[in-house]
Amino acid sequence: MSDLEEINQLVVWERQTRVRGLDADNLATYWPDATVTTSWQSGPVASFNGQRPVDFATDLPIVSRVSTPVIHLNAQKGRAYVELPTVTKHWLMMGGTQAVLESFMRLIYRVEKRQDEWRISDMSSINEADTLAPCIPGTDLNIDVAKAKTLRPSYRFLAYTRLAAGGTISQDGIGTDRPETVQPVYDKAEAWIK
Repeated sequence: MSDLEEINQLVVWERQTRVRGLDADNLATYWPDATVTTSWQSGPVASFNGQRPVDFATDLPIVSRVSTPVIHLNAQKGRAYVELPTVTKHWLMMGGTQAVLESFMRLIYRVEKRQDEWRISDMSSINEADTLAPCIPGTDLNIDVAKAKTLRPSYRFLAYTRLAAGGTISQDGIGTDRPETVQPVYDKAEAWIK
């Protein structure tokens, strides 16, 4: 395979193993010194791999779909960064009612080739938008509209469901509603591959 094909397969496999709960396979896509930044954690890959936020229900479905990745490659340095648009549907409980949270994100991977092997050095998620609906149409989720309106539009319902489950979430996360949080991710990725 070419470098582009290997990188493509790497990031798509990272998403598949994450959603399927294949923690050992997921960890193998990352370098041991890798870092990960998401809506619920930021730090070494160990703080992400095998871990889940408080609102995650392991007994309910989670489905992720990815688009074709855009790969920015510097073959001479053995480095690339990848933009991977994703949609994740996550079934969860809102009080006693089953709901579906749909998250639209752009994942930015920095990948590196060491000893002829490509792995992920860093992954950052950029929140774009989300929706929340009852699993059974017509069911009332009893949303506190005033509270929902105070949350960031790029991850409003992700934040709402996490807070409802007793968790915490920063309102300073990376989201397209605040371009000043997104641009540094790209700046760092561009500088890293040069």
